[in-house]
Amino acid sequence: MRNAESSDHWNGLMHETWVKRVSDDTIYISAKALQISWGNDDRFWKWISLSNDKLPKDFAKHNLSFDRAAELNQVQALQVTGTLDLTRHDLQLNPSKTYEIIYHIKFKVDAFGWSKAPVTFLCGASKMQKMGYAMVALQRSRGVGEWLEIQGGEFKPGNFAAGKVDFRMLEESEWWKGGMAIAGITVRPKGTK
Repeated sequence: MRNAESSDHWNGLMHETWVKRVSDDTIYISAKALQISWGNDDRFWKWISLSNDKLPKDFAKHNLSFDRAAELNQVQALQVTGTLDLTRHDLQLNPSKTYEIIYHIKFKVDAFGWSKAPVTFLCGASKMQKMGYAMVALQRSRGVGEWLEIQGGEFKPGNFAAGKVDFRMLEESEWWKGGMAIAGITVRPKGTK
């Protein structure tokens, strides 16, 4: 499944098919809307089908039609990014609330390389100005075969004059890692589930 806009990297678009606002305060983003380094190269990533009963619970409760997840075969440098344009009428959020970015990640039984490779999550203004970050040691023992919710940063829409929020999931060590899938992201008010 090749993305025509890029040869080796998946360049997802924040299209309405893959980005859904289900309430005034919650936005769901499919993995198909993200930019994934080496995401078009089957040696490193593949797209897997998700039936409704295999969706993360956050996606399933709203009957989202996100039917694909990106599954990592192996990479040395992990980079998954996205930009949320809060100036779009259908994506506007309350400027005075604090929102968190939640990644929906799952590990396969044969996942490898994660214990030595802490992942950095960045979230902030477009063009990477004043990025907040968290480093998380993702360990497959935290929930093999089950969708995990990993907090990847927080932001307040009113703090972004340009109206764009960048978010990134990075790991660039010399360690090879694999056996992880990402279904997408939830943007929701901090502290809600």
